[in-house]
Amino acid sequence: MKNLLAVILIILLSISLLFSQNSEREIFRFTYSGKDYEVVKIMMNWTAAAAFAVERNGYLVEINDLEEQLAIHDAIVNGAQVSTDYTSISNGGGIAYVWIGATDQNEEGSWLWDGNNDHVGTGFWTGQGANGNNSGAAVNGAYYNWGGTNTGIPKEPDNWGNAQHYAAIGLTG
Repeated sequence: MKNLLAVILIILLSISLLFSQNSEREIFRFTYSGKDYEVVKIMMNWTAAAAFAVERNGYLVEINDLEEQLAIHDAIVNGAQVSTDYTSISNGGGIAYVWIGATDQNEEGSWLWDGNNDHVGTGFWTGQGANGNNSGAAVNGAYYNWGGTNTGIPKEPDNWGNAQHYAAIGLTG
């Protein structure tokens, strides 16, 4: 697993750990709808990001509606000022991404909100979008916004190269 992203997003239940001033400069905090969030600008893979979130008494973000997604995107780009071109990801269309708490690492195509990586979570999507085998569907009407929904057809997830098992929010279209 590669260190694809330089930013993770954590929902904090509470903060109990102290960090050095250098580490604190890499963290942007905001509150939305009564929940505390952190955008952490430190390079790590999804598994390490989830472990880091747990160390901070939180978990990688779970997004349940469009308004929350828009608030999170705004906080990443405008609040934390993460550049929309800070990195290029070869299997992600060459745009910048930020880890979120969704994964299908337990069972291919069975996407869970599992932001603390305990292999237990709420299922919200099954299958693949149109860029994959086009078998995808929301579970029980759960919110999703996989790439390409502006055309009405979710194009992601597609399990590109049989190696995509963690989700991220794209910072550009």
